[in-house]
Amino acid sequence: MPNLVNTILMTQLEREFQQMGSCVVVALNKLKPAQDKEIRNKLRETGCKYRVVRNRLAVKAFQGLKLDMEGSFRGMCGVAIAQKEGAIQVAKVLRDYIKKQKESPIAILGGVVEGTAFVGAAAQTIADLPDRNTVNTQIVSALSGPARSLASVVSALAGGMARCIQARVDKGGGAAG
Repeated sequence: MPNLVNTILMTQLEREFQQMGSCVVVALNKLKPAQDKEIRNKLRETGCKYRVVRNRLAVKAFQGLKLDMEGSFRGMCGVAIAQKEGAIQVAKVLRDYIKKQKESPIAILGGVVEGTAFVGAAAQTIADLPDRNTVNTQIVSALSGPARSLASVVSALAGGMARCIQARVDKGGGAAG
C-alpha cells in the first residue's frame, strides 16, 4: 500500500513541478498550527499553491526536471508553487514574516525561478530578485535615456538658433531690407 501512495504522490508532484513557473522550498520544523494558518493565508494572497511534501519524493520529482534541489530538503518541508516568477513575491512575503518573528519557525531553504535552482544561502536572495515588470522598466529606461538626451540636444540646438535669429531681428539688423 505505501508504494501505491508514494507512486500517486510522485505523479502529482511531477505534474505540479512541470507546470510551475517557480517555487520556494520552506523548512517547517518549529511551526505551530496558528503560525501555519497565518503563513498559508499570506501565501494564498500571493496566488501560489502551498503544500507539505515528502522530501525524498520532491527531490526525485526535481531530478526529473534536471534540477538538483537535494540540499534544500532537510527536515519537514513545504513547497510554495507559483506561476511565472511568482516565487519572488512569495519569498518576499516569507522574508517579511521571518523578520517579524523573534525565533522564526520557518526558513527558506531553496527555490526555482525561471528554471534556475537556488539552494542554501543563494535561496535567501530570491526575495531580492527583481520581477519581470521591474526588469522591463529598467531595460526601457536604459534604452530611452540616450534617445531622450539626443532629442533634448537637437531641440536645444534649434531653440538656440531661433533665439539668436529673433535677437538679431529685435536689434533691427535682420529684416531692414
